[in-house]
Amino acid sequence: MLRWATIFFVIPLLVAVVGLSDLVASAATIAIVLFVVSLGAFIATFFIHLPDEAEERYEREWSR
Repeated sequence: MLRWATIFFVIPLLVAVVGLSDLVASAATIAIVLFVVSLGAFIATFFIHLPDEAEERYEREWSR
């Protein structure tokens, strides 16, 4: 998701070079929204705790 935010951040920069200011504003808005959503999802992963059996399942899967 952060990759999409980066893509939508680069698009307004490229359009600014061309000089289409209306597209720049809408693409920048999209970039800000995607960045905030991805940042919120990233921060939320620190507060979500998996049940113990799910953690054990993941540990066994990586130990193969």
